[in-house]
Amino acid sequence: MNRAGRVLAVVRRLCGLLMAVALLAGLPMLTGCAPKGRAVGDSWNDGTVPHDGVDRSDILVALIGCPQTGDKDPDAGLDSRILASLKAERIKGYFSSAQSTSDQQDGVQDAVNRGVSLILIRRPGAGNWTPVLKAARKAGIPVVEFAQSAKAWTPDPGRLYYAATVHPVDPAGHPHSPMLADALQTIVDDGPHARIMAVRLSADREGAEDEHRQ
Repeated sequence: MNRAGRVLAVVRRLCGLLMAVALLAGLPMLTGCAPKGRAVGDSWNDGTVPHDGVDRSDILVALIGCPQTGDKDPDAGLDSRILASLKAERIKGYFSSAQSTSDQQDGVQDAVNRGVSLILIRRPGAGNWTPVLKAARKAGIPVVEFAQSAKAWTPDPGRLYYAATVHPVDPAGHPHSPMLADALQTIVDDGPHARIMAVRLSADREGAEDEHRQ
């Protein structure tokens, strides 16, 4: 990792620590960690100078689960597959379960307090997301939606609060789609990426049938 990458990693750690101190002390939120006019993790432009990013061993992803809509969960096991996919590519992650939109938002706030590298939200529920998304933005933490299909999340018309939507695809039918870990690494590093990205949870056919159903 070169000097620019080391500086980026240090700045993000400091943002997380400063946010935690501000929350504990009841101080106003700090805003210096948020890029002007763009979402954290989506502020690159054609003039951005290429640089090495954050080491994968230093990345921590908070996976926020989705509320269950019925007795039978059609996505049973998906959270475990997401974390296993990240672990296989040397990215650490933890799971925050949720039974409601409020639980999801509490999980996001907890992730902000912990100073994670990226927040990955599965199927965000309906509700007012602006306060917690603002908190993540002010802390300099990119937010990504993990969706079932290639459809952008709706609460962010100004593209200020979340960096991208990712959705899983069959690795056999989409061999050139990036691994989830690679897509999230690009966002953490604020590299060029699409607003909606198809991603693979596994590198081969194993587990493809389950992914294709998501």
